[in-house]
Amino acid sequence: MTVVGLALLLLAAVLAWPVPVRIAALQQRDRRTADPVASIIVWQAIGLAGGLSLISACIAFALAPLLSRPDGTLVQTLRWWNWVPLIAGLGLLLLLLASLAWEARKAQRQRIRHREMLALVSRSRGGQPETRVIDTQHAIAYSVSGGEGTTVISTGLLELLDEDEREAVLAHEREHLRFHHNLLTLPFASWHRTLPFLPAASTALESVSAAIEVMADDAARGSVSEPAFARALAKVSNGQDGSPRDHDARLTRVRIERLAQPLDPDTVRPRIRATLYAVCLVAVPPLILIGTIIYS
Repeated sequence: MTVVGLALLLLAAVLAWPVPVRIAALQQRDRRTADPVASIIVWQAIGLAGGLSLISACIAFALAPLLSRPDGTLVQTLRWWNWVPLIAGLGLLLLLLASLAWEARKAQRQRIRHREMLALVSRSRGGQPETRVIDTQHAIAYSVSGGEGTTVISTGLLELLDEDEREAVLAHEREHLRFHHNLLTLPFASWHRTLPFLPAASTALESVSAAIEVMADDAARGSVSEPAFARALAKVSNGQDGSPRDHDARLTRVRIERLAQPLDPDTVRPRIRATLYAVCLVAVPPLILIGTIIYS
């Protein structure tokens, strides 16, 4: 059982560093053509499998003495040092769940405060969902979930873009709200906050955030002019010098290049493949642990 614990610990380590780095590099290379939904499924599987591997390893180390004394009770067989990894594994599980709940509650409070602030410093532009205009020369557009949602644009953006370009940007933000993309980043933000020292935490959050932007682009393409959308992205990117908001110029270039080519109509097969990979990956740690207990 100790060997199984070491194997699970090694699997957790692999999923915490080399695998995320490699997956992120591959997805970045293929982002112009790859399906972003499949990409997010893969990241969810990596995060969940990594956590299960580490928790399963703790349980394996803790229960190792039981396999040599199958007739003994849990209390009789386990010494105090065997309880340490068991408590650590359960503690890690509770920590991750509590962190996720805390992140969700914090995000909700921030959205409420943000909407209250917008009511004071912005004016309504109408539309569904509600659009608010803030007075700044920086070209800014983003969405705030909650209720029917709110899209926020700046006067700088309105001055910079033509009417069809503005509509493309607003359509992109509406898709974020319609598909509740903020929920997709929630577990990765929680993971990053809880384990900031792991390269996988920041890598996963960055990759999922990029995939979500591409998802919103793909969804908006059916209702807006794609050339206008590309022009809007280019103009906003060129006007980002000195902007207070984070800006990824490389991602913007990829998004513009993706808009210049037709979308692959076959999204079912890559998503099915990603789901199968995800199920297999997530099932490995508990199956190893349960199989070892049953057949030992």
